Amino acid sequence: FIQEKSGKPYLEESAFEALEKDFQEVINLLKGDKTLEKFRIEYEKLHAVMKKSHENEKRLMEKCRELNAELVVNSSKVAALTKLSKDDRGTISSMKTELEKAWKMVDTAYEKEQKAKETINSLQEEIARLMNLLEQGSGPSLGQEYKLGFPREGESLI
Repeated sequence: FIQEKSGKPYLEESAFEALEKDFQEVINLLKGDKTLEKFRIEYEKLHAVMKKSHENEKRLMEKCRELNAELVVNSSKVAALTKLSKDDRGTISSMKTELEKAWKMVDTAYEKEQKAKETINSLQEEIARLMNLLEQGSGPSLGQEYKLGFPREGESLI
């Protein structure tokens, strides 16, 4: 009637009820004998301590069952949170990689934009220079045409 690892009380209820019955029988026998009065009193005290111990054991076992159930629930939650945390780390890592790619694309686009601006500025300067040349004269002289690589009338570049 004593079990330790099954999760049941150490003293089964049926065994406890049998002890109660035996106790009552012994008390009834002792009540009739005045010489055993001190023994009966001590026996009743021991019985009261055993009953209190049994009640405490039942309460503790119930608390253990509750705590065990709570432990199972919490371990499930921890496992789920661990998985979420792992998934989040993967998501964060992939987002960082995507962010790095995006910044590289931004840097490349910025460099291309700077080169395009330089080209535009250079071309605008060339246009301004050529416009200035046009304004200084009505057009290039025959020598200037030759220097610029323009053919004279009737000539070819070859």
